[in-house]
Amino acid sequence: MTVNPRGNTLRVGDMEVWYKVTGSGPPLVVQSPGWGFGSAFYQQTLNPLEGHFTLLYYDTPGSGQSAAPRQEDIQVGTFVEVLEALRHHLHLEAFALLGHSHGGFIAMNYALKYPQSLSHLVLVGAQLGVEEPEQDLERTLPTLAQDPRFAEAAQVFMYWRQGKIQLSGASLGVGLDMIAPLYFFDPVGDGVTVYREYVRSHPIPLSTFVAAGASDKRFLVREKLGSISVPTLIIEGRHDFICSPVQAQAIQEGIRGSRLVIFERSGHYPWLEEPEVFFTTLTDFLAKA
Repeated sequence: MTVNPRGNTLRVGDMEVWYKVTGSGPPLVVQSPGWGFGSAFYQQTLNPLEGHFTLLYYDTPGSGQSAAPRQEDIQVGTFVEVLEALRHHLHLEAFALLGHSHGGFIAMNYALKYPQSLSHLVLVGAQLGVEEPEQDLERTLPTLAQDPRFAEAAQVFMYWRQGKIQLSGASLGVGLDMIAPLYFFDPVGDGVTVYREYVRSHPIPLSTFVAAGASDKRFLVREKLGSISVPTLIIEGRHDFICSPVQAQAIQEGIRGSRLVIFERSGHYPWLEEPEVFFTTLTDFLAKA
């Protein structure tokens, strides 16, 4: 893969997909969420990996620097085929795939369809399905609302889910900024600052968020996890309120031979809250054949 610090574009069907290759070493693809968040956040925060791996980041269609496709193409099935097209374009035989949050949901779908393309699978705070995050929120938000450190953000999120707060404008960033503390073990730590700076400065299209969310139910994986045979590492923050250890445990039970590591002082972004242990755990796992 040729490194280009500015990134490149690849035409996949009628879609223009932006991607970037950086670092050196064995290939590691970072699968960001498909609902509009973009890959720039991961480029900014996973850069310690560049000394160990050749990293491939890409923006799913409708996110980041990839052009918005037809609404019906903003779905996991499209994202899986885009990733496979990138693999062919970059002449990758087999690679490690790291998926975070909804990116983990995409990664599991990719592993099910193209198992021969993967050497390793890493799932970080992964979303298992559609009902599971909702069940997490039903359990975690009332508790967080009783904690003064999280109460305001939890109340905002509950109002948002109940339709009492409507976001105006084209970006989801305002809402994500308001609920940012919920994603972290330490609601006033450096991780929250980094996250808030990102959502305030990068457009996160509401239209992409809505389209991706509406289609996820067509790509459920829970009953298929037993078919995944690639070596799998599951990393989970103990205090992840939306993709909780309950989901991580279900994934671990579903994928035979997978390893689950719980980070006790982390929420949804363990590499920001416990970076040294995170990067050591990840690189040690990927060093194994």
